[in-house]
Amino acid sequence: MSDKENPEPALKQSRLAAAAHLLDHLDKERAAWWLKLFGLIAAGTAGSLTLLLGAASYPLSGVLIRPKLKRLSQLKSPHLRAFLKRLNVGFEDVLIPSFDNIRLHGWWLEVGTDAPTVVLIHGVKKNRTDVLRAALVLRRNGFNALVFDGRGHGNSEGRYVTYGYYERRDVEAVIDWLVKEKSINKNRVGLAGESMGAAIALQVAAHNEWVKAVWADSPFASLRRVSHEFLQSTTHLPDAVVSPMMWTAKHMANYRGNFDMETIEPALLAAKIQCPVFLIHGTADQLIATEHSQMIYDALTGDKELWIVKGIRHARAARHAKTAYTEKLVRFFTAKLAPTV
Repeated sequence: MSDKENPEPALKQSRLAAAAHLLDHLDKERAAWWLKLFGLIAAGTAGSLTLLLGAASYPLSGVLIRPKLKRLSQLKSPHLRAFLKRLNVGFEDVLIPSFDNIRLHGWWLEVGTDAPTVVLIHGVKKNRTDVLRAALVLRRNGFNALVFDGRGHGNSEGRYVTYGYYERRDVEAVIDWLVKEKSINKNRVGLAGESMGAAIALQVAAHNEWVKAVWADSPFASLRRVSHEFLQSTTHLPDAVVSPMMWTAKHMANYRGNFDMETIEPALLAAKIQCPVFLIHGTADQLIATEHSQMIYDALTGDKELWIVKGIRHARAARHAKTAYTEKLVRFFTAKLAPTV
């Protein structure tokens, strides 16, 4: 019987091709194993696209909540510590217990107890070294600064990344620790974040009155939406395929990480934020569309500013518009964390 008379082999091939196209964009080490599994499924049974998509959703959920970490060598490098010493930057290694006893590793750069304090939050896959540049700028301009590895990142404990579901409470634990252990002024605390870190900072500000100012560089407005957009843009699969795959991956991630993706919606929380917010986003952002910051800006009801940087890719304004970025960063926190009369 020819392939035309029996369409089943061609159908199996088509399903495997779609799965392979998706996995091309996932972790290569995971991809090889999962493709073998898909092959066994297709070889053993006529199966269904739903089954294959469900199987593809497991590694996809892993990429979401257990991403492959980057820049780990920076944390171990003695050159970075030597560089900071050459700059005469005093910093203290700190270990901060979170609400669930997860231990968060960080560096505390102190100016003085009377100075304003900014906690800096890195993006997904990264660690404290990724926001150290901004911390050094702030310290030179009279701010205490704390950089730390988020849960599941760098040297910190934690198995899964939840994009704010647990990280919000981690940041609150960090602020509480700074007040109790470092005697900082709790009325002069700001948050600065990039990408996921920016989204986390916004979530914290919506719940914690100690946060007096937020600098949010390239945040997402909705975890569900940005995940769907990313999957569609990287796989080029039709929405009829992406939507059920994302639905399955979302529920799998929720189960594995014990959280709820649907609640990670910074844009919906924006109306609750009472402190000033400064948003930054590049027009060439390939990971999180500029519209995400626009949505958050539109939802904010208080003191707010949106800086759209032309031609800048994801969270790269600090590097490619360095002078303007530094001036705006320092000016914002100087004004918003000024002593209250």
